[in-house]
Amino acid sequence: MEHRHELAEATLETLPITVAVIDTDGEILLTNQAWREFGSDGNQTDHLGVDYIATAAIDDDDHARCAIDGLESVIDGEQETFSMEYPCHTPEQKQWFLMRANRFTIDGDVRISIVHLEITDRKLAELAVEETTAELREEHQALEHVLERVDGLLRDVTDAVVGAQTRDEIEQQVCARLTETEPYVLAWIGRADVTNNRLSPREWARSGDVPLEDGDLVLRSDASHPAVQALETGEPQVLQDLETFSEADHWWPTGAGTAFQSVAALPLTYGDVTYGVLVLFASRPHAFAERERLVLESLAGTIATGMNAIEARHMLASDTVVEVEVEIEDPSLFVTALATELEATITYRGLTYDKDGTPIAFFHVDRTVDTPPAAGPIEGVTDVRILSAYDEGALLEVAVRDSVVTALSEHGASLRRFDASASEGHTTHPTATGEACADLTIDFPNGQSARSAYDLLEQRYDTVELIRYHETGHPTETPQNMAARLESSLTDRQLTALRKAYFADYFEWPRNVSGEELAQSMDISRSTFHQHLRTAQQKLLDELFEGERPDSR
Repeated sequence: MEHRHELAEATLETLPITVAVIDTDGEILLTNQAWREFGSDGNQTDHLGVDYIATAAIDDDDHARCAIDGLESVIDGEQETFSMEYPCHTPEQKQWFLMRANRFTIDGDVRISIVHLEITDRKLAELAVEETTAELREEHQALEHVLERVDGLLRDVTDAVVGAQTRDEIEQQVCARLTETEPYVLAWIGRADVTNNRLSPREWARSGDVPLEDGDLVLRSDASHPAVQALETGEPQVLQDLETFSEADHWWPTGAGTAFQSVAALPLTYGDVTYGVLVLFASRPHAFAERERLVLESLAGTIATGMNAIEARHMLASDTVVEVEVEIEDPSLFVTALATELEATITYRGLTYDKDGTPIAFFHVDRTVDTPPAAGPIEGVTDVRILSAYDEGALLEVAVRDSVVTALSEHGASLRRFDASASEGHTTHPTATGEACADLTIDFPNGQSARSAYDLLEQRYDTVELIRYHETGHPTETPQNMAARLESSLTDRQLTALRKAYFADYFEWPRNVSGEELAQSMDISRSTFHQHLRTAQQKLLDELFEGERPDSR
């Protein structure tokens, strides 16, 4: 029996939890080693004879009162056990404990065991879970709010775009709708002007007293502005806190750090054509989170699509064409490379397409050529042939792929002039370096296509100079309209046969090229070539004299 008592005492002493036993008066009868060491600062005491309940009552807080009430209910026999969790923080760390009191009797005397178990790790984990749960709840609520706001925004902007009859109407309604949405306070849509190298707002809207004065951005000197960067790079640009960006004070419009604190700029791009830039200013920093940017990018795509549809309708009904003349100085441009290799001036005659869709460009050379240049060293050229020879010149057939010709075609451009000379003296506009250059005259269906194509040329070549930009009207019935109708009625082979015969002066007399030679260039028989050519000529005459043929009855 004595051995069992010693074992129980040793076990109690080595327990890593604080244990004490009190009587019904609250007097401490027994403590273990952990109890004596807790908070002792090296001066251990067993607290025997101390009124535990009276000591606990000194702490005038809710946890102390709760502990006293619980211990008294156990002492009075109202309950056998009592437990509670409570904080016991120190200046150095946060701590939590679990107090548990159990009623028992020894030889008829009531005793209460009191255990204090540290639960700090568990409590910190619970608090972390609660914090994460609260964050997730807040994020979910925020997401629901965003989705509700975004759904209305997307719907309204889409309705505005679909219902608009003009590009101006799209811009006006989109800006107005955006500034009705928190936290946007200012929205404007800018268009680039290729003639003066500026980005100018065409429509804007604001909320409240946000300042807005007339002005524009110069593409070169305002290169740090996100709107200019979005236009130049074709990618969305975001500044989350304008107070950390010193150049914001010099931007147009004024008001950085007061009226608005973050800005996003999104290019309005459809395919390869950029219609401008949508610029949004928010009243608070960090307003353009990733989810917000994705929504705005989707809106920008919708706006650009609507503008493209309106431009397409406008082109069908418009009598206006944009004429652009540029000069390109870059030895890698295939026209310049050809002129340099031949040491001659080459003049553009026209364009057709091979059976596999490869563009075939025709160039007149102002001197006799016995052997065509090798295509391999010339970037973007897959083949060069002499289609016909003259007394003082030749007609080259140049197969090009992934070149400026195809890129311009994708922008709706029509090449009217594409000439190059090996020497400065032959150029229309002498260059500062005296290097060979190419002169292009291009027709575009609208200013956006012209701007987008000009940007493409600037990105590809060393020096691109705008010589002339002109919007002009043309008659309702144009050669281009007639050519478009004719091309739609011809097969690819018929159109190619007609173009090759024309560019090679097959219809001149005396002829510089035979039908057999043209057939060989198309890899078809002579009879097939003439069949294609006659059919094309018949359709051309039908188009020219439609309605003039007498009734055959």
